[in-house]
Amino acid sequence: MEITGLDFFLINFISYIAGVTTGLIICCKNKDKLLVKSRSLENISRQQYDPPVVASAPPATAIPIQTGNNPPQVTKITLE
Repeated sequence: MEITGLDFFLINFISYIAGVTTGLIICCKNKDKLLVKSRSLENISRQQYDPPVVASAPPATAIPIQTGNNPPQVTKITLE
């Protein structure tokens, strides 16, 4: 018996739909358990103190400015 392209597509499509449906059914049945865990994780993360992130940069005088005929320094790396 030879399998045509349409048969191959339909078998794969039906398998995909069956897998997605099974996953949705499992999620719907266990929704209460999943939501309780996620709610408790949210409460834990809200209770922890997150220090503010402060961006910083060196002062403008710390950055060397190339002027004149000084070419930039180039480092050459040779891999063997």
